[in-house]
Amino acid sequence: MSKLKLLLWSISSGLILALSWPAIAEITSLVLIGFVPLLIVEHEISKRLGKTGFTVFCYSYLSFFIFNLITTYWIYHASLWGACMAVICNSLFMSITFWLFHITKKKVGKKEGYLSFVFYWIGFEYLHLNWELSWTWLTLGNVFAATPQNVQWYEYTGVLGGSLLVLISNLVFFHFSLKNLETGKFNIKGIGFFIALPLVMKLFSVFGFNTEATGQEVEVVIVQPNIDPYKAKFTTSPSDQIDKMMGLAKEKLTPTTDYLIFPETAIPESHWEHEFEVLYATDELKKLREISPKLKSIIGSSASVLYTPGMELKATANEFKDGSGFYDNYNAAFQLDENDGVQVHHKSKLVLGVEKLPFIRSIPLMKKLSINLGGTSGGLGYNDSPTVFKAPNDSIAIAPIICYESIYGEYVTEYSRKGANLFAIITNDGWWDDTPGYKQHLAYASLRAIENRKWIVRSANTGISAVINDRGEILEQTDWWVNAVIKAKVQLNSKVTFYAQYGDFIGRIAGLLAGLMIALTVVRSLNKTGRRLGKN
Repeated sequence: MSKLKLLLWSISSGLILALSWPAIAEITSLVLIGFVPLLIVEHEISKRLGKTGFTVFCYSYLSFFIFNLITTYWIYHASLWGACMAVICNSLFMSITFWLFHITKKKVGKKEGYLSFVFYWIGFEYLHLNWELSWTWLTLGNVFAATPQNVQWYEYTGVLGGSLLVLISNLVFFHFSLKNLETGKFNIKGIGFFIALPLVMKLFSVFGFNTEATGQEVEVVIVQPNIDPYKAKFTTSPSDQIDKMMGLAKEKLTPTTDYLIFPETAIPESHWEHEFEVLYATDELKKLREISPKLKSIIGSSASVLYTPGMELKATANEFKDGSGFYDNYNAAFQLDENDGVQVHHKSKLVLGVEKLPFIRSIPLMKKLSINLGGTSGGLGYNDSPTVFKAPNDSIAIAPIICYESIYGEYVTEYSRKGANLFAIITNDGWWDDTPGYKQHLAYASLRAIENRKWIVRSANTGISAVINDRGEILEQTDWWVNAVIKAKVQLNSKVTFYAQYGDFIGRIAGLLAGLMIALTVVRSLNKTGRRLGKN
């Protein structure tokens, strides 16, 4: 096969994967054949003698660069540096994974090689969920966020179950495609498989998972203040911003409203955490109880915690310029209940480069490379685990999920295990302008609803606020870039699903098998080298 054909096959693989993605073209079924052209490229290069690994790496990098660029280019609206790093590095990680598959196939054998493709890829996705350079936006199983009705079985497998399905489908279809290429005869079995698989998924989801919510019903009001994070947030007075949000809330509040949800960093000024009870915003929240006596409010804010004598300093701690002490900055969510009780959650999953500095514990100099993105500069502090907000009577246990945390499936399941019976996602998606970014973020929330069988109330500052049921169906949503408020009846569900209980078991199994495959590849390679040296 000529270099031009190999190039075109590689390009087509990147385009097919991108076109399948939510908010791009949303031709979801394409993901089932997205890797096929690249697998054909690898097959053709493997026929050559000599070292072929670097060639495979280069062609695969082209595919994955196109895939990453088309699906996540929008990051540049928040940070050009961040966009470059996300696209370049994520493409690199994917290419290394594909290269490993090629090496194993060449050193160990075809059957073991194609099995390793599945193990390596899911192992990579699991690693990407759990290490310092985590960027899980393009986990393959996320592609089905555009069609949540087809993946109701995620309550057992999570998104890595979707990744497994995608990889197996591509290998099966590649098998049929290879026969077509080698024999020159059209094999209709491949087309039949491509058509039948989405249909089987849908039928299985429809008839196998007819969930019916039976929990307590609560009334929730969701506010979307639509404050421009680049301009209005810093040019409009904090009190005017608070007044605007309170005015929107009053449009829908009733005497029976249980919860009022505001977005991430809705309180426009950073403050000391212990001073939350005396803020202007807190006073205004208390006044709303004149309308809704049992009202509990969740609101996002940037907050700082002062280290007092005896407290252990974290790696993210900042020192006062005069050397008088230390403090930590947090992206936080606060709950104010009807008895003036305050609960706080510190965001655990931080945005790389913007809120989080990789390897800060082992390389403190990384702190100097932080980005200032309209908030506190430097790496933020974080919780080691989620916090569940409890109502005074304990009937409502709500998960305050802050923005980026919502794309981590296994992390979100911790809220379920801690007793959460309702999820609240608070976010500020205005950094990305009117691009696929905020649409993808909303779509991924549907997968969290399915995995945990929890209703979700979502408050976005300038993205899309929504109500999502426990089947991942978006029942109501706002438009983009408008002031809006939603009042809805949602149902509580204390069920702990199989996935919530066991998490990403598919990733852990794949990671173990990937390690064994790498070890087998190294041993076989050393044996072959030893035999060659022996002959010489």
